[in-house]
Amino acid sequence: AQMKPDSGAYPQFANVGFVAKDGKLNNLTIKGEPVDPAKTYRMATLSFNATGGDGYPHIDTRPGYVNTGFIDAEVLKEYIQKNSPLDAAAYEPKGEVSWQ
Repeated sequence: AQMKPDSGAYPQFANVGFVAKDGKLNNLTIKGEPVDPAKTYRMATLSFNATGGDGYPHIDTRPGYVNTGFIDAEVLKEYIQKNSPLDAAAYEPKGEVSWQ
């Protein structure tokens, strides 16, 4: 919630919602449900971001971090090949994230 608007570090989310205001997150949801502090959640990210790219914190040193060894570009290429033609409208932001 603290990345500068023009930093190039705009995160991409799927099934995550929140309101970011004054450097804090509010109304955090996953799949439309409020986050349960008693639960453990898993996420996926690019290796670039996991290793601190674009100024994100390093998560590659955190307990539970798994490097799958997949190459980001190869995974994207396979996805496009399996799902072509892509419908760009299906990938439009769904208004789950609000930056204030």
